[in-house]
Amino acid sequence: MNCTDNSKNLFWKDAKLNEDQVYLVFRGTKSKEGFFARDFNIQDTLSSHVGLLIRDKTNWSIFHIANFKHKNVSDLKKQSFQVFFDKKKEDINYVSFWKIINIDSIEVKQIKKELNKYLSKFIKFDKLFTRQDSTKMYCSEFVYKILHQVDSTNFNFKTHKRKLKGVYKTYFKKDTLEYFPVDVFQKNENIKKIKEWYFK
Repeated sequence: MNCTDNSKNLFWKDAKLNEDQVYLVFRGTKSKEGFFARDFNIQDTLSSHVGLLIRDKTNWSIFHIANFKHKNVSDLKKQSFQVFFDKKKEDINYVSFWKIINIDSIEVKQIKKELNKYLSKFIKFDKLFTRQDSTKMYCSEFVYKILHQVDSTNFNFKTHKRKLKGVYKTYFKKDTLEYFPVDVFQKNENIKKIKEWYFK
């Protein structure tokens, strides 16, 4: 689906969302950070960021971790559609919604509980993808932890290993990086894409 700037504003209203379900939201941007994240995907060439979408009381909210670069503020945010998809701050060129299936009401409540528990903590964005400090995480690691805590069988995602060269080897200061790619969730049979948008 191609969208102009005018139709970009409230595009998410086209998605048929069930208030009793949980969704993954993928976002792609033209930023330097977006290019970096996509380069570490398994096969998705568009998505560079992922968060969890859930109906919280009367509103839909997206829970996600990003590098907000605010020193004394947690990088884990609970945001509305308008904030997460703010085209003035994010040069967005792609969005997709994925529904988590085979999940019951008890598990949905557990996910909500886990999300709010993490929201009360001070968590910073993990620039080096270390996975060794519980107070530091990156976006896909956060989504993995939430889903895995609720159902470690159906959501037992495996880390991806990549040999590093050039600028990546210099930045991470290691030869191999083990991490959860942004698109690691897309091949899981319990997660299905329901809608996607392409933007100019």
